Amino acid sequence: MKIATEVAADDDRLVEKPHVAASVSGAVAAVRLGIAVRYPAPVRQVAAEARERLMSRVRDLTGIAVENVDVDVVRLVPTRRSGYDDSPHGS
Repeated sequence: MKIATEVAADDDRLVEKPHVAASVSGAVAAVRLGIAVRYPAPVRQVAAEARERLMSRVRDLTGIAVENVDVDVVRLVPTRRSGYDDSPHGS
């Protein structure tokens, strides 16, 4: 579902475009969403908001009711602090 991917990607706390797998039966869908989150963003909140946004926006845009969204956080990516040098020879 390309629309589901675009809707799920609309969050600057995600590192990359999410992976979406969906099954649709008539006007009902089930979605599995894989996201990579910028840490230290609140992971549970990011996942819950992604789920709610996906369910609401897909229904609004397509008329398909998303009854279930399983969210997998596949990776946490630390946000680099300015001035921080993580090289082995850093100062």
